[in-house]
Amino acid sequence: MNDKKKKALADLDGALNFSEDKKKDISSGTVQELYTALLAEPSAKKRRKMISDFTVRHAEAAAFLADNEELINAEAEMALVSAAVGGTHIERQISYKGGRKTVTTKTVHTKPDISALSMLLKNRMPDKYSDKPSGEIEIEDVTEVKEVLYGKKAENEGG
Repeated sequence: MNDKKKKALADLDGALNFSEDKKKDISSGTVQELYTALLAEPSAKKRRKMISDFTVRHAEAAAFLADNEELINAEAEMALVSAAVGGTHIERQISYKGGRKTVTTKTVHTKPDISALSMLLKNRMPDKYSDKPSGEIEIEDVTEVKEVLYGKKAENEGG
């Protein structure tokens, strides 16, 4: 076996071992790693412990989020607007072949999401886009139109 294949196998083995270690200890922990570990853990008791440990380790982040609710709301609003109108973004895909890392980028065009657009319009302009408008119904005076169409007689009949 040549050196490239040996190195590639060693890298693969290291990645697999790293993945297994992450399931056991998520102390470096991102939320995604927590989710992955929770999905891999069959014991409910261990899952609760993992969640409480994660919460304790990231108390500063939780406090920051609680203190900056406007920031979270602004981020959520921007995500909703982006989903509603669609757009273009760049995706990066990382792959490993022969022990070498390859990064591929591609431009992705996202179509507008009709349900997000509907929600956005209903909440931003409820008087115009609500399913149940709360404003008064405006009745237009059509007596002049009736006079032109039916003559003076239609006005006197009240119809």
